[in-house]
Amino acid sequence: MVAIWQNGANAWLSYAQLIGGQTIDQLAAAGPASDSDELLVAQGGNALTSQSFGAVWNYIAGKLPAFKPGLIELTSNTVLDGTNHNGRILIASQPLILSANFANMGPGFTCQLINLSAGAVTMGTGITAPGNAAILTPGSNATLFGLSYSGGSLVWWNGNSQNLPILTVNTITAPAAGTAFTVSGGIFNDAPLSLDYTTDNITWLPASGAIITTNNYSFTAPGLPAGNYTLRVRDHGNMSVVGVSNSFNIAAASIGFTNLPTTLKVGAATVITGITSPSNSAVSVGISTNATIAPTSFVSATTNGGTWTASITPSTTGTVFLWAQQSSNISILTVSQAIAVISPSLTITAPASGTAGTALALSGSVSPAGNLVNVQLATQNTTAPTSGYSAASVNSGLFNLSLIPAGAGTYYAWAQDPATLLSAVSQAITVSAAASGVAYSINQPSTTSYSHGSGTIGLNGSVTPAQNIATQVALSASNTSAPISDWQPAAVINNFSLWAVYYPVPTTPGVYYVWVQTQSGADNTVSSFALTVT
Repeated sequence: MVAIWQNGANAWLSYAQLIGGQTIDQLAAAGPASDSDELLVAQGGNALTSQSFGAVWNYIAGKLPAFKPGLIELTSNTVLDGTNHNGRILIASQPLILSANFANMGPGFTCQLINLSAGAVTMGTGITAPGNAAILTPGSNATLFGLSYSGGSLVWWNGNSQNLPILTVNTITAPAAGTAFTVSGGIFNDAPLSLDYTTDNITWLPASGAIITTNNYSFTAPGLPAGNYTLRVRDHGNMSVVGVSNSFNIAAASIGFTNLPTTLKVGAATVITGITSPSNSAVSVGISTNATIAPTSFVSATTNGGTWTASITPSTTGTVFLWAQQSSNISILTVSQAIAVISPSLTITAPASGTAGTALALSGSVSPAGNLVNVQLATQNTTAPTSGYSAASVNSGLFNLSLIPAGAGTYYAWAQDPATLLSAVSQAITVSAAASGVAYSINQPSTTSYSHGSGTIGLNGSVTPAQNIATQVALSASNTSAPISDWQPAAVINNFSLWAVYYPVPTTPGVYYVWVQTQSGADNTVSSFALTVT
């Protein structure tokens, strides 16, 4: 329903009434379209006006001259389809095979193909050509159509393939300075018996040892000094047939380090990085004890775009020099400054005993002397902690730090060198609880016999002098050694003069004694009586 104002009062109008009681599927079919047919349009606001088909067509026709078809570069074998290639200009920048699947193209498909590569574009499966021609030579173009007629459906190409003799030169990747390199390319509508080449477009040299087939050629060109080049190849018997390569830059061969450690560690692998030119040069790295005598062995580095990475592991202490060289030309090398190889070490010492809440003086040594050391206290000596360390003060390879144990128990001091990942642990440190000046008594309960694992035992005793002190209780089969676990916190009540706890009955039958102490582990008291658990 739509609300309206009618004759001075509110009224409702149904949607069907609003549009004359008809929906689009109920309207009569229109006749053939003509320029005088009209559409509803909004121009600069929400008011509707009419516009004729003829005016709309004039608008579209005015836009058509500015329309530009899309460009797609083809670099590898391609199967044409209507979604990606219809109405497009296709540019082949590499020799490739072009195929078609008519079912994915349909009648009316069309596209332009231009071969700007150094080789041929071959018409593959699904493409029909006049006289079964299958090659589009470099610099040529073709139009492809999807056709359906009484004889069937096909993809037809009608190319403007060059019939003139053509030589092409494949892409040349810049070689190392002074390094021979391969030149290759295609032969079209020509049959050269020999070839010449030039790198300066002035002096032509015979392409000695060239291998020439019907459609291809290749030869080895001698190394060139550093510089920018464009190489040309011509038919020696028809010097007007010339192929031109891409421009390429031959950089002066060089190699260098980009990171060098100040020290190396015996038996520890260290990653060394550097740069090399040309960027595709293989690199090898070695260790020598002399800056002028090459290493007896090298390891191959991993190269990527002019950078290289190698892992080296010295076997003995002393002074060494790192050598990096280009594997194909060992005269291109670099030698590092002197690097010390050390045997890393870490030690830590600690007092045999201490008191909870009182700092323990810890010290030790580290090599290399400049490395940082982190220290912490732990209650075990089997596995180095992974967190919770404090930085020690280090001076000339000696470090010290004071740490405070929180409570009574057995502690171990751990040291860690984050650079070498070495860890060291001290002997055991026996830490006693700090005296709190409190005395406990333990009252004997009305019954001393209990069934194992059932219920609790009500225990209490005095706190002298009365004070609000954290207190804990435990049962032990020994009346000489305080238990190390199963402590339960007790409540301190009656103006802090009485401790009390409901202690779970042990699950294991036996004879037990009651122990009371502060929660810091001080002022132990043991019962004179025993509890029997059956």
